[in-house]
Amino acid sequence: MKKISTLLSVALLTSLSMSSCTDTKQITDLQDQARRLEAQVQKERQENAELSSYRFSMESQFKRKNEDYVKCQEEGKENFESLSKKYGELGSDYEKLQAAYKSLNEANDANREMSARVIVDLEERIKQIRIANAPSTARKRSRRR
Repeated sequence: MKKISTLLSVALLTSLSMSSCTDTKQITDLQDQARRLEAQVQKERQENAELSSYRFSMESQFKRKNEDYVKCQEEGKENFESLSKKYGELGSDYEKLQAAYKSLNEANDANREMSARVIVDLEERIKQIRIANAPSTARKRSRRR
């Protein structure tokens, strides 16, 4: 900042000495102009520093958001792969259970049929035994009389 001020002062003095201008009003005007330019340069430097800081902040935010996005994408991919694998395993387990239930149902049906046959057979035997025992019971009754 002091460099600019010094350079402007030297430039003004040089230009004044070359133009052989010794009017104090002109010197004052030039000094005011130099101060305004100096203030404008200082203001622009301040704005530039603020913009640089803002830019750095935005770049940092973008970098963080981008990293979060990439991480999220990777986790999403891992989750999808994991869920796909689990879904495949569940499908396989479901098919195994279906086969087991089918086998159990077939065995149950076969047992029912076998039990029904056994019941029918036993009922037939009981009927035959009753028929065979019925006349002998009638004879015993008639003997008792």
